[in-house]
Amino acid sequence: MYQKEFIISNNDVDYRFTLKPANLYRLFQDVALKATEEVGSDSISLSKRGIDWVITRMDVEITRLPNCNEKVTVCTYPGKDMAMLYPRFFYILDENKNVIVRASSIWALIDAKARKVIVDKDVISKLPPETSPYEMPLPGKIASECDKQHIETRKIHYSDLDFNCHMNNVRYVELLMDTHDFEFYKTHRPSFISLNYMKEIKEGETVEVYSDRNNPETIEVKVDGGTSFLGKVTFIQE
Repeated sequence: MYQKEFIISNNDVDYRFTLKPANLYRLFQDVALKATEEVGSDSISLSKRGIDWVITRMDVEITRLPNCNEKVTVCTYPGKDMAMLYPRFFYILDENKNVIVRASSIWALIDAKARKVIVDKDVISKLPPETSPYEMPLPGKIASECDKQHIETRKIHYSDLDFNCHMNNVRYVELLMDTHDFEFYKTHRPSFISLNYMKEIKEGETVEVYSDRNNPETIEVKVDGGTSFLGKVTFIQE
């Protein structure tokens, strides 16, 4: 199991001085990269071989968001491979060793040029699967609700992209969070976030964001009428 300590920066928090939900995913990305470096299966090493990691699904359970200047430990480990899919689990400990966030995710490998899933299991060196008492069930499929209202239209720009030249995973979460305004977040915070990534979004594309305005709330992101992303968020009042 790989562990890394972080001190939450003032650049990563909101007006409450707690970590913005989207920035949880930056922590997860960072530790996943570091955890796989020793066997050369991190995203940077694989990109030199024309291979990309892509996330397909992720669930995050938030008991508490860490505060500004708080030191936390982010832990991650791989689960047992499932055919062409690779589970990875995360949890975050506070300084008292309390688990404040848990997450489970499913990843795939794709050919960077063909943008197709790689089926060869031996294409990378893998770390042995592990488990922990804090492990969450693997994320499932989010059902697309029929009755949704249009929230906004956005064009994807250079700053939305990562080194794979598609919209960064964290930007999807920011789109999801932005379906509500500042007044809403004065009294609400997310306690559970589910993500289903279906199709890459690229620079120059225009996305349409829809919400069913329920709780849990289902958010759908479409490009040219097709669904690229589904998110589901449970909010609690504070």
